[in-house]
Amino acid sequence: MASHKNPFISVIIPTYNRLELLKQAVDSVRAQTFRDFELIVVDDGATDGTGAWLEGQSDLRPIYQANRGIASSRNAGAAIARGAWLAFLDHDDLWAPDKLEIQARFVQQEPDVALVAARHVRLGTKVAATRRGNWIKGDLFIKAFSESFIHTSSVMIRSDVFQELGGFPTQYRFADEFDVWLKIAARYPIAHMDDPLVFIRFYEANTSHDRIGVRTDTFDILTKNYHPERIPRKVFLRTMSDHDISFGRAHVGGGNFPEALKWFRRSIERTPWRLRSWRYYLRYRIAAALRGSPRSVPPESPPQAGSDTTRGGS
Repeated sequence: MASHKNPFISVIIPTYNRLELLKQAVDSVRAQTFRDFELIVVDDGATDGTGAWLEGQSDLRPIYQANRGIASSRNAGAAIARGAWLAFLDHDDLWAPDKLEIQARFVQQEPDVALVAARHVRLGTKVAATRRGNWIKGDLFIKAFSESFIHTSSVMIRSDVFQELGGFPTQYRFADEFDVWLKIAARYPIAHMDDPLVFIRFYEANTSHDRIGVRTDTFDILTKNYHPERIPRKVFLRTMSDHDISFGRAHVGGGNFPEALKWFRRSIERTPWRLRSWRYYLRYRIAAALRGSPRSVPPESPPQAGSDTTRGGS
């Protein structure tokens, strides 16, 4: 990796009590074919020996702080970064060896973009070795708002843009990244590659509190970043209706069927033409009337904003 003062990319890994997984993440950075980068690891108050291990690593820059959460950790890493671009990697995710090379080559050819991301897949997924190089680029604000398709470990952000936005908002516990993606996409061209360059570990939210927390943060971020002059009303209503359903599913998982029905009903009120909204509402309305227990709800896909609901303080 780069030893000069101003590398092209600063790689930032926040970590908290996942030392063995952190080692694998760091190794995936060390294996990158693109070498003009520095590696910063932020120890967010870990108690599992992470600090001692970091002290023995001569090829990275460690930061130590009291446990303040993942947004604060990423911001701390960005504050000392020297690269023109910031690449974020969660401590339990892995990169393909050519991840940085592909993205660096693209942004060098497309200097107007402020953020690039790539497809992420579950660790262990079999993927084709060939690279198709399919990029989408431009005003992707509506796509980012309605699909939440960007994963944190796939992202590279221009340092000046990140500083302009003030970093990741620390008031959110679960979805701070999503707020940043939307703010950047609203102001700048961004790009996304369809080849899988990031491998993530799948975690189901481990409590109903976590599932509801994810949805609460996301709901607030969507509301704050809604621009009616740019997002068609129908797209907004469908997006919010999907989150109503997600709220309802979270409450079903917690056993609170009356609250779940409230959210399913709200989904219908937003999108009365959607079969999906009616299906959830009627299913649980009938179950409540029969005083029975409906079949378990299949788990939701992990939040695509990159939020991790199972990582303690980070």
